[in-house]
Amino acid sequence: MKYTLLLLAFALLTACGSKKDEQIDTQDGAMTGMAEGSLSGEIITADAGYIINNAGIAEEGENAAFSIKGVMRLKEAPSQVLIVRTQSADGTSTEMLALEFPTFADGTALEYPGEQGRAAFWLFGINGAKEEIMHRTGDVRGSLRLLKTDAAENALGLSRSVTDGIGEMEIVVTGIDTHGLNVPGEKKYAARYRLPMITLDEFARFNQPI
Repeated sequence: MKYTLLLLAFALLTACGSKKDEQIDTQDGAMTGMAEGSLSGEIITADAGYIINNAGIAEEGENAAFSIKGVMRLKEAPSQVLIVRTQSADGTSTEMLALEFPTFADGTALEYPGEQGRAAFWLFGINGAKEEIMHRTGDVRGSLRLLKTDAAENALGLSRSVTDGIGEMEIVVTGIDTHGLNVPGEKKYAARYRLPMITLDEFARFNQPI
C-alpha cells in the first residue's frame, strides 16, 4: 500500500513539473512575440534619448526654437520634453517619440490619451521608391512615470554637472503611416528610462542629422 502511494505521489509531481515547463515555454513565446516593433524590458539611456528642459512641442503656427528639417519642432516653454530616438533594423529610417510634461516631480504619473499637443511621433527615412519621408504620424497613448533624479552616468562631455531623470513608460503608438518605410504600423515603448536632462540649446548641438 505504501509503495502504491509513493508511486502516485511521484506521478503527480512529474505531471505538475511538466505543466509548469509548458507554462514557462508559453510565456517565453508570448514575450518573444511582443518584442517585434517595441522597446521592452530594457533601460533607455543617453545613447537613445534626452529630457530637454524649458521646452515644448511646437504645433503649426507656433515659433520653433529648434527643428529637424522643419518637421520635428520644439519651442521654448515652461515644460520639459522627453525624446526617444530609435532606428529601424535595416538602418533606413529613424523613429522619434516626444512626450511633453510640466515638470520633473518625483512620483508623478502622467497619462497621454491620444490628443495632439503633449505627445508626438515622427518618421524620417528613405523608402523603397527612393522617396525621402519626413512626417508626423500615429496616435500616442499610454503613461509616463517620473520616479527620481540622480547624478548622470553620462555627462555627455559637458563642462557642468548633469542630472539624469529616471522613470518608466508604457506608451503605444498606433496608426503609423509608414509611407513605404520598413517600420511596423505600431510601436510599443514598455521600458524604464535613465535620460540626461539638458537644455534646448545643448540638444540642438548634440542632435545628429537624420
